Amino acid sequence: MVKRMRIKLSNRLQAVARQIPPGLRVADVGTDHGYLPVYLVVNDIAPKVIASDRGKRPLDSARQLTSLLSLENQIDVRLGDGLSVLQPGEAEVICLAGMGGVAIKEIISADLPLAQAAKRLVLQPQRNVPAVRRFLAENGFKIVAEDLAEDDGFYYEIIAAEPGQMELTDQEADFGPLLLRDGHPLFKDFLILKETDMTQLLAAMADNNSQDSVQRKKQLEEEISRIGKLIGSL
Repeated sequence: MVKRMRIKLSNRLQAVARQIPPGLRVADVGTDHGYLPVYLVVNDIAPKVIASDRGKRPLDSARQLTSLLSLENQIDVRLGDGLSVLQPGEAEVICLAGMGGVAIKEIISADLPLAQAAKRLVLQPQRNVPAVRRFLAENGFKIVAEDLAEDDGFYYEIIAAEPGQMELTDQEADFGPLLLRDGHPLFKDFLILKETDMTQLLAAMADNNSQDSVQRKKQLEEEISRIGKLIGSL
């Protein structure tokens, strides 16, 4: 009965799930209500998933869903911060989705050897994505896949990284080395929205001529010009 249940994920979480190689043990850190772990188990993508969160209330929902579907033997629900809930080698794939890039960096940094021992990291930062890419390059990871997902007018970047070495140009860090190299059906629309948001921000700052504002406006103008050139090359 469980196997026949249709588990519907958002486009964002579907994109995260696509980056998880079948047959590996997964940790979904910051699982919220546990939808991704259930999807991975019900669809035979992962034999076992550790679903963790530092929030008791969402974790209670994840535990209830796991119990409702009788998946307690395959989904281990744990309360705790970051990677501290994991033992070395316990998870072959570590997912960090739906949180800020700074939080993702802090979580990985706090238990870097454990993260480096995993076969793959699957990351979906909500903000500061370039900083996450640079962090990976500086800490022994190589980006092996990238994806984009659109949900309710917002675009989300998904990064899969594995142990290895890579160097990134500023443009690759900002827009994704594999998105730039291979393209993506959503890439142009993603860039157009980013350009529009920056243009609106620049317009909103028009009357602010403080030193900091002048410097920020110059940065925005340069970034808008760079994105415009990239859009024109696609």
